[in-house]
Amino acid sequence: MSKFLQFHTLTPYSGVLLNRDDAGFAKTLPFGNAKRTRVSSQCLKYHWRKYEGKHAIRDAGEMSIRSRRTFRKKVAVPLINEDYPAGLVYIGTMSVRCLLLNETSYLDSNNRYLKKSSTNSFFEAGQEGERDILHTDQVVVFGQAEIRQIKNLIRKYIAEIRGEYGENEAVDKKQILDKSHKYWKEYYKPRGSKKADNLRGLRNAMGIDAAMHGRMVTSDVLARGNAAVHVAHAITTHAQQREDDYFTAVDDLLDEDTGGEESGSAHLNTKQLTSGLFYNYVVVDVPLLVSNLESCERSEWTDADLDLAVEVLRRFLHTLATVSPGAKLSSTAPYAKAEFIMVESGDEQPRTLANSFKKAVPLTENVTEDSIERLTDYVDRMDGMYATEEDRICATTEEADLPAPNATLPDIADWIETNVTTYASS
Repeated sequence: MSKFLQFHTLTPYSGVLLNRDDAGFAKTLPFGNAKRTRVSSQCLKYHWRKYEGKHAIRDAGEMSIRSRRTFRKKVAVPLINEDYPAGLVYIGTMSVRCLLLNETSYLDSNNRYLKKSSTNSFFEAGQEGERDILHTDQVVVFGQAEIRQIKNLIRKYIAEIRGEYGENEAVDKKQILDKSHKYWKEYYKPRGSKKADNLRGLRNAMGIDAAMHGRMVTSDVLARGNAAVHVAHAITTHAQQREDDYFTAVDDLLDEDTGGEESGSAHLNTKQLTSGLFYNYVVVDVPLLVSNLESCERSEWTDADLDLAVEVLRRFLHTLATVSPGAKLSSTAPYAKAEFIMVESGDEQPRTLANSFKKAVPLTENVTEDSIERLTDYVDRMDGMYATEEDRICATTEEADLPAPNATLPDIADWIETNVTTYASS
């Protein structure tokens, strides 16, 4: 059983550079009969996650940590600051890292620590100047609750090792490594073992943004990381509008020896500015969102607590409509709100409405109104062809015919809540 919410917005920007390519120019996309200005989905999601104002998603609960340095900064260093022995902390942290990420760089085929990594590397890793062995090659995503659970696993490991060896600093390092290997080997056992199940339980606390946007981890333990929110690249409904802006920086402290005759600037450069009406499309897989947030099976989402998912969806609606990409803040003030938003609900496979604009909308003073008209006509034709109709609600600032009655943004938030809870109880 599927349940999708589809969000469509039209947002105008003037004189901005919202998203740049590697050369510093505005990102573009050829589509239909014209090149369009583009804002990548990664850029959009980044600013939605980082937003801290009214209706911020992060205020609904704990967010995730995305970093290559998580195991050192959020696990090892805090435990060492609690006066746990650095060597044992690093052995425990590396063991959990290998378990969670299916890494073998520090383990042999029998899951034993490799000799080249099992001597001073672990016991001296916390010393200044030593290569940090805990950094990952790629960014990994963990929830705050997962970090707390990882630290508790390592605390239990250290307590057991200390229980046998006490505070004896002269204990042979090989003995500690052998004992550590025997301890962590229990976590590799199949389902049913208490330790293995405890480790797999980590996947139940990935954080709100990871529940929404997923996490790229290949581990079987953390495989439950599919994105519930699917975000398209935003494109202009019309052909790209751009201007190369020539600018200078004047030196306020001119050389007095020139007798005031020095002229010109201290810096000359250009930057690209664009203007446009951007169509943005987002799909939310509601059952998967509830599953990720509540740690239930996707097929059982209707029996779960929906409060957090509904709160996230309400906040996401406001974020989608009001939060702008933040590039060139000081020189372009790229703040704009959507002037059209439509939300659809249904069981059918989602479909973008970007094809409304395969033929670029003419650049007139009514470009927003014309784009809404084009979108509305496309929706009517798709409904006619497939003999289906989504439940819809709209909001706009324009005088235009809409695919559904005009409402306010708070009305749409209430509609989403009612729609999700009613569907779940039916």
